[in-house]
Amino acid sequence: MDRGQDSLLIGTGLGRNRVLDAVERAANVAQRDGGPLVLALLGHGEGTEGAPLYFVTSGRKSAASLSNVNVPAVLGDVLNHPSLAGLIAIVDTCLSGGAMPATPAITAGRQEGNVRFSLLFAATAKEQAFDMRLSTELTRLIEEGLPGAGNFLKVDDDLMEQLRQRIHGQQPGRNVFDGGPYLGDALWLARNRAAFLNSTLGSIASMAVRDAVRRIDSNLRFSTEAELAAWLKENQQTARDGSWATVQRLREVLAELEVGRKTLNIVNKVFGPGLTEDSLRLAGMLAGIPLHFVQHEPPRSLRDVVEFAAHHGGTAGGQHRALAHLVAAMTYVTGHGDQLPEDVVAWAQDLELTPAVRSRLHELNHQPHSDQTPRLVLVLADDGGESIVRVDAWLLFGQAVLANQRFPCSPRNDDLKSALAKAVAWAAPWANIAGKRLQHIDVAAPTLALLDSPPEDHVVRKHKLAVNYTVTTRWSGLLAPPPGATVDDMLQVGEQLLAHLNDGNCSGPKWLRAQQLRTVDQLQEHLSNHGFGQQVWALSSLPETDWDCVAEELLEHTPALVWPRQKGLSDEQVIRASVGKHWQALPQQLAHAYRNHLGGAGQSHDDDLGPLAAVRAAWHDKDWQAFCRRRASAVVRAPDEMTSKERA
Repeated sequence: MDRGQDSLLIGTGLGRNRVLDAVERAANVAQRDGGPLVLALLGHGEGTEGAPLYFVTSGRKSAASLSNVNVPAVLGDVLNHPSLAGLIAIVDTCLSGGAMPATPAITAGRQEGNVRFSLLFAATAKEQAFDMRLSTELTRLIEEGLPGAGNFLKVDDDLMEQLRQRIHGQQPGRNVFDGGPYLGDALWLARNRAAFLNSTLGSIASMAVRDAVRRIDSNLRFSTEAELAAWLKENQQTARDGSWATVQRLREVLAELEVGRKTLNIVNKVFGPGLTEDSLRLAGMLAGIPLHFVQHEPPRSLRDVVEFAAHHGGTAGGQHRALAHLVAAMTYVTGHGDQLPEDVVAWAQDLELTPAVRSRLHELNHQPHSDQTPRLVLVLADDGGESIVRVDAWLLFGQAVLANQRFPCSPRNDDLKSALAKAVAWAAPWANIAGKRLQHIDVAAPTLALLDSPPEDHVVRKHKLAVNYTVTTRWSGLLAPPPGATVDDMLQVGEQLLAHLNDGNCSGPKWLRAQQLRTVDQLQEHLSNHGFGQQVWALSSLPETDWDCVAEELLEHTPALVWPRQKGLSDEQVIRASVGKHWQALPQQLAHAYRNHLGGAGQSHDDDLGPLAAVRAAWHDKDWQAFCRRRASAVVRAPDEMTSKERA
């Protein structure tokens, strides 16, 4: 509050009037000094959904509202105090998201919106807050400083990112309003100590060191790798006195510093001259570094990206996987193809990272399409029921998985439409970093959804998916096998099918006759003469009954299946001939033909392409097999349950 004796009020029974008097005095002092006011309300908060937050001053829970302070009303009154330069409010209570003043109080009060206001709250309007976590961690940030945040700490993205990393069990947030008439007067909370510390470490490495050191002694300061190494050598006894885990973390940080330094030296030498800010951002994305980090403005430096991978990428069995992926990505974006430069080979061998680097580089170079664009995989999951309950989204570049996300939905069709729209929108920022349009979407669905609702016909942003994207339909049986089969069983069927497709004698699918589809038993009898995965099966007409059972039986034998969009085709021979002619260009030609059909294009350009619009396919190829093979080891866990290392 103000700088007088009441600048800090502590007690369980302060009373409403005493708190309001102190706030008024503080506002008058800020008015007199011509500066902003920092107002912190720390304690217990009460309220209900949709109601304002009340700061408890009576010392009693569930006391009458008049005994406590209406926080939005008080903040609105302070904002409209004459000549106040600005207000920063820190509310560390339960339900503190309800502290926001009503919009008219800010924009149409006595100050007529000529105010600057930053609100930092500890939890949402529906959540509890615990142990003063917001104010405790905020105080630590002010004491330690925030590397890379400039000369002042503000209630901005950098501050919130750090608070969210440190605060668990509740969701802190902020709200900022800037109606001030002059530039350069942005509110700041404190001077940033990190901006004035002489450190030879980069900002992210410095933060990693400070986070580890403060567990032992918050007054310890290390500005170099050598200083940390010397301290650890001189204080080996500390580990025997009950701080073993903390000292071990310091040793891990020291190892990360060493690996990060070696990596920075190599990539700066080998790739530095060829990197731009855009290509470095692309490399970070292709390495699987989180989007919020690579999108940062101003752009991250080479040191920042390397240090983030070293300190936040995680390790597995002593292998710095994120650094391996970053070096592979830099190799790719600087045009080295699949050849690692000699210095990089030596670096990888020194750190035992050669397999990880080469594998990631191979995945990045393996492009299923010539345009080198990200590919979105959407898996519609039914969890064993008949309705889709979620959409699992995976973003790929080549065969490398960059990120994944889950979008739940209820059985209602509108919810599925919304989940699909969110998934497509989620992928857009990555495509923008790559400087490419998102074109290719794989949609995998279980049997019933595959038959009843063609994935390419799902409406996203008022258009069918097939209109704006090249949609490849997949069967999700390799990810969620049908009863009686395992993931490994289905992967073996896929491998057998790929061997058949790569056979030079394969010029198209095997067309089933109507008499072979009269009953499921007759189909099973026919399939018993053919090994799993030895044929791509096709139907020119649908069976009169049990189509879902027939399709399931066929899909278990071969994950690639061709069938008509409607009950009967006008000219089966023409369609069979068209499928055979364009066989080597499937499934892309199917998507192209269907898009032309939706747009009303005729067959003038290619008399054989038009009939392809009359058939559908659940398609299997080496790219889908590779995706399913990689997911097989993680199929028991949802995307949001995986570690950042596994996502990369």
